[in-house]
Amino acid sequence: MSPGVFIVIGPAGSGKTTVAQQTAKEQEAAYLDKDRVCGRFVEFALTATGHDPTDRESNDYYRDNLLPLEYETLMDVAGVNLRLGRSVVLDAPFGAYFGEADYLTRAAENFLWPSCEITVIRVRVRQEVLRERLTHRGLERDQWKLAHWDEYWSAYGSLECAWSGVQFLDFNNEAPLSIEAE
Repeated sequence: MSPGVFIVIGPAGSGKTTVAQQTAKEQEAAYLDKDRVCGRFVEFALTATGHDPTDRESNDYYRDNLLPLEYETLMDVAGVNLRLGRSVVLDAPFGAYFGEADYLTRAAENFLWPSCEITVIRVRVRQEVLRERLTHRGLERDQWKLAHWDEYWSAYGSLECAWSGVQFLDFNNEAPLSIEAE
């Protein structure tokens, strides 16, 4: 059986990490979290260039320079695992790429993914549930989101993914989370 790709998407606090980790366990797949793969380097680069290491949503430097590197790295590591015959679960928002219908086709080609089925799991929560979760978890990286809630929600809360060639599954994740939401 060929390996598969499971991409878990949703806004911060929706429970992507919980869903992605459970999926990785059920599929016996490699679990690749963008923040764990690249987060320390991104925070260092932001600090070294005089930017707030916790503000990514309103930071043009991050969006133009570091965000593409994060996703390229994630897709490259996924490709290595897939070529080894290992299914992968990718845990990342991916919102910057939702409008690019051929994004995954290009990534698969650029990073030498073998032919595989791609399943995108959209983690859904209502706006008020998401805001409550971000407030409750109290992370520094969520402060800009909460301080600019209407702007954040309109930009990131209800994005629709236009990727082609994938199977979409919706997961309503409004139950209380047992481990830290991502």
